[in-house]
Amino acid sequence: MFFPPQWLNDLLPSAVDKPTQHDVAATLIFMVLLVIARALVKRSVLRRSDLSVEVKRRWLVTLRNMWLLLFLAGLLFIWGRELQTLAVSLVAIAAALVLATKEMIMCLMGSIYRTSTHAFSVGDRIEFNKLKGQVVDTNVLSFTVAESSYASAQQGTVGRVVTIPNSLLLANPVFNETRLGQFVMHTVHVRIARYDDWQAAESVLLAAGQQAIVSYERELALHAQEQQNMQVLNALVLEPRVRIDLEELDSIAFQLQLPVPLGQRAKVEQAVLREFLRQRSPVLAEAAQHSQ
Repeated sequence: MFFPPQWLNDLLPSAVDKPTQHDVAATLIFMVLLVIARALVKRSVLRRSDLSVEVKRRWLVTLRNMWLLLFLAGLLFIWGRELQTLAVSLVAIAAALVLATKEMIMCLMGSIYRTSTHAFSVGDRIEFNKLKGQVVDTNVLSFTVAESSYASAQQGTVGRVVTIPNSLLLANPVFNETRLGQFVMHTVHVRIARYDDWQAAESVLLAAGQQAIVSYERELALHAQEQQNMQVLNALVLEPRVRIDLEELDSIAFQLQLPVPLGQRAKVEQAVLREFLRQRSPVLAEAAQHSQ
């Protein structure tokens, strides 16, 4: 077993344990011997007069590479036990860091997913996890959505700004309404009593929808043609259409589907509903008089 000289023990700090002192001494002696051996071999090669310059250069390059390999192999042999302990410690530290920063790592992965798939960008209108709104900011950890101003029966507070972590992108789908242009299909729900004249109500609702799209009919036609050429899509729906739902026994539900500009869903829906009520008011008043 190798024992370092006394002067080396005095030179090393007392906090270093004996095995480490032995490894340090063995490393120094190994390096000195390796350097001396390399110098002797190099000198011997350069003194050979029977070798050409190209052969000498080739031998010197081979000598340098072999010296480097021997140096690394010697260090691994001498410090093998310490390197194994260090590797185990590094693995434990890495595992602890992963557990501690799991959410941050998932947010970074979500950011990579959003960027690589072009799911959405600033200015797009999206629907995510039952939240609708416009994207106003994105970064590596989260994205910010300005909630849509559309109010429903279940949600009265609108106009909020919501910050969502990117990690949720890995488990929830994103509906991008802006991906195919500046128009989307919107559905207006209307319900009437089962005994009402459903054909007249359907005609009034369809006429209200047709009247609502008159103001942007030209832009809608240009948009449909552009999307059909660029996205290789089937012809988009340009006219309102009504679907009937009879799930309820005492009522008839109408679903008016019509294209609307982005950001104007609430405005168009209110215009349709107001026109529908205005046209239906005389009919409802007359039906009430007959019922009396």
